[in-house]
Amino acid sequence: MPSSEEISELFEPVTEVYQDPVPIGGRCESNVYYRVEDLNEEELNLCAEYVARRIRNVGAPQEPDLFLKLPGGYTFFAERLCAVYSEMYARGREIPLEQYLESKLSNGHGEKYKGKNAVLVTDVITTARSSLEAHTKATIRGIQVLCWATLIDRTFGPGPVPVVSALTGAPVRMLTAIG
Repeated sequence: MPSSEEISELFEPVTEVYQDPVPIGGRCESNVYYRVEDLNEEELNLCAEYVARRIRNVGAPQEPDLFLKLPGGYTFFAERLCAVYSEMYARGREIPLEQYLESKLSNGHGEKYKGKNAVLVTDVITTARSSLEAHTKATIRGIQVLCWATLIDRTFGPGPVPVVSALTGAPVRMLTAIG
């Protein structure tokens, strides 16, 4: 199992520091940018192992019944995490991975997950706006969200559930002018 120090070292080569803030997504900026798409297969798998172990520890005694993949990732981290968690901790049970789509959950497909424990997964959480929105909509449909899982958490704030990440990244700030 990788240590937190080993995981931090994986991110050093993909971390870029700028004197002037750079835009991240459409709503925020930071002097630090992480090129998670440059992590190789082995590094991403180590991150998935690390996060899977942390989900097990944070969620105990509850276990996930479902991984919900939020839109916008480049690394297939959700797929890796779901496979690694299933292999390491699910005792032979394969945990399903579903793409989080509002249309899919609202057309009755989400009913089969009512009362189930879910982990929301994305590559990087910055402002947590989309994670919070997905969390709320899943909860309204009766899906119990155990935690949010991510490669990098940049929120530095409390949320409705724990955020389990491979790395706590540099903070972001909201853009002064959006558009």
